[in-house]
Amino acid sequence: MDRALSTLFCSAIVGLAEDGSTIKFLSPDRRFALRITEPAQADTVERKVELIEKNSGKVMVDLGVAYRAHLADTVLVWSGDSKWAAYGTREDQQGEASIYFWNGSAFEEVPLPDNLPDPNIKFGKGAGDDVKNYGGAVKPLRWLKSGKLELSNDLMMLSRADGRSYTGVVRFTIAFDAQHHASVHTLGKTKTRVDE
Repeated sequence: MDRALSTLFCSAIVGLAEDGSTIKFLSPDRRFALRITEPAQADTVERKVELIEKNSGKVMVDLGVAYRAHLADTVLVWSGDSKWAAYGTREDQQGEASIYFWNGSAFEEVPLPDNLPDPNIKFGKGAGDDVKNYGGAVKPLRWLKSGKLELSNDLMMLSRADGRSYTGVVRFTIAFDAQHHASVHTLGKTKTRVDE
């Protein structure tokens, strides 16, 4: 199976566990996956998220919570050798992303660079300077064959002057040195979408 099809297949929902949790984003070696557990109370919107060893169900990394309304924005992307995982989740106005390296016995978190690129939003002539930040988030997109990680960062701003919302998205890659320190490697141009 070619790598693109393998990546697509591995990102699909793998199935349901005995406890009713959802298992998805299976690693290419089929050893690890993401588990999203439904809350015990029906009125709770938070879902527990864990990186697990698929066969045993052992929790390798507690990833916190994801929100029901934003489960589509909860992703785990794997490197082709299953040694690197990049996790991203978001709620209404913010999100978080994290990177993990499999050292042979555990997943170690690899800190993201401190100053990740923000979108450079292009505002219309009538937008003025009075804008409200509606938030945004960094999202891992895919691992490249070179070992670099491609991510995106989005930001939404509302112009009070013209009543339009401006959403900027920028893509960039992160490279890792021999000690697994991350740095921004390439930076794309911001794409801005304007909604009435």
